[in-house]
Amino acid sequence: MTASTRIYTGGAIAFGGQPAINDLLAANYNTVIVWSVHVATDGTLILNNTQIVSGGVYKEADPLNLPSRLAQLRKAGAEIIFSVGAGGTTDFATIAALLGGKPAGPGNALYDNFQALKQAMVTAGGDIDAIDFDNEDDVDASVMVNFGITLANIGYAHVTFCPYDKWNTQPWFDTMKGLVAAKGSAFVNAIHLQCYSGGSPNLDHVDVWNTGFKKAGGKALMIPGLATNQSAPGPWWYQPPGGQAGPGANVQKVPNVAMYGEGNWDNYLYTQNCSSIDNALQAAQTAASFFFYCRGPMVLGNGRSFQTGDTVFFTGSPWWGSAPQCDAYYLGPPCNNPYNSLPGACPSDLQTQYKKWGSTVDGGFIWLYDSVISCLLSSCCGGSMDKPAGTALAYREAITNGLT
Repeated sequence: MTASTRIYTGGAIAFGGQPAINDLLAANYNTVIVWSVHVATDGTLILNNTQIVSGGVYKEADPLNLPSRLAQLRKAGAEIIFSVGAGGTTDFATIAALLGGKPAGPGNALYDNFQALKQAMVTAGGDIDAIDFDNEDDVDASVMVNFGITLANIGYAHVTFCPYDKWNTQPWFDTMKGLVAAKGSAFVNAIHLQCYSGGSPNLDHVDVWNTGFKKAGGKALMIPGLATNQSAPGPWWYQPPGGQAGPGANVQKVPNVAMYGEGNWDNYLYTQNCSSIDNALQAAQTAASFFFYCRGPMVLGNGRSFQTGDTVFFTGSPWWGSAPQCDAYYLGPPCNNPYNSLPGACPSDLQTQYKKWGSTVDGGFIWLYDSVISCLLSSCCGGSMDKPAGTALAYREAITNGLT
């Protein structure tokens, strides 16, 4: 069986426009996992910090055009999964309150909003293949079983699990048992086992999870995940606990330049007018690897014109051109390895670990595409400004090459 290759992606796919889709199409992952959906107390669904569904209606608070862009990936053969929850959130406690101890039906805000989310993707020509349970706040089997049944009743074909805590396995096994009894052994079709950060002990614990889920009647693929290098702190703006906010540690400045007007602008993302460079840095999304900020009006040779305060965001690599009225900023070094317990977090390091797992797993996932973008122009993994560091493709090949 061909190894399944998956990648989690957050703001980088939400705000990355067509360049992010092109990158992920070229990288050819089997599955793209949109991370992370949060659930408000009234059932409103929020993708990271952007509201996307409320009152049973899909409506993006910011223009992401996510359904049509995700449809491109799905039409190319990639599974699309939306992940719910994350560390430091209360999403599953909120889900528990909305469910009230039983599966939800029409008229319940949780049911109506997840139905609207799926329908928006279908209407655009795509679909959602599964909902991922990244439950790190209320790991209660009854809550997850009732949520899974709710999703199945809406029409979701599958759910996946994203556990990390090797000392709290039983609720996950009980959830598998409950969903197998309610919806069959194929309903939970993948385990995205975190093997980084708090899940680092799972590097040598995969067999325990595998055995437990199989005893519960599951037939899910075992797909462990590793983290990429991270820009820390940051990337663009950082607020330390109790400290002074400021630019992220890997923000680098190039004075008196802008993107060369006659260069390749295919990786242009968007323009936003900002009152100061600090506001521009705070507005920068993880989809961007560089931008230029206009201190005064400017007209480029290609006819593009910009006003004072215009901030022009790109992904990929820059091609600087002289512009006395502008300054450019990019995400460079340092990028480091705070999450993996491996010696490193470059593609070669991940490939070594996947080779160790070998036939005991069914594939692997990468966390997180946003970090690949944030460290693209850093000196990590042998990269440089003219030869970007680890790319989405390189990390996908780390899984493929390690498991073949």
